[in-house]
Amino acid sequence: MTGEYNEHGKLCARVMIGSNTLLVDRKPVQLLDETLKYIGFDLRGAIKGAKEILGNRKMCPFVMNPYQGVCLFPNKSPRKEDCIWFNPDHIVDCRARGTKTVVELSNGISMIVETKHHTLNNKIQLALKLKRISSERGKLTTPLSLFKATKIKELRFNATTGKYNFGSLEHKG
Repeated sequence: MTGEYNEHGKLCARVMIGSNTLLVDRKPVQLLDETLKYIGFDLRGAIKGAKEILGNRKMCPFVMNPYQGVCLFPNKSPRKEDCIWFNPDHIVDCRARGTKTVVELSNGISMIVETKHHTLNNKIQLALKLKRISSERGKLTTPLSLFKATKIKELRFNATTGKYNFGSLEHKG
């Protein structure tokens, strides 16, 4: 996906699905955010979560759809209208062409991007790392087992206050 101006001069999102493209009447970042919200997330949270996993990085990849394992990364600052958002799973090959990179996609299309080859390779590897770590963490059957309880205690209801005393369960000492 990348930004493209429509016939009225409005910035829209050009999305490539297979070998077809469509122009969506949304800015690219807006489209990403709305798509994430559709499944119960948002772009800010996805990026914040990715930075928690990978460290505080500029132009961090993020998980676009955790259910389908879709991860995206920008080739340059998302603030730039010609930023291209890539799914690393659809990059078949990339090779240097001067200071640019030729990217071959799984749909048979090749494109030249204004990103140095080693920079794009690093972005691909980082996105794949995020995807792998997220997938592994998502498969934990009992993530709360990381917080080991020392002893089972009985929790009592205080009829006077109308509340449970959860503080009595804390381990002292």
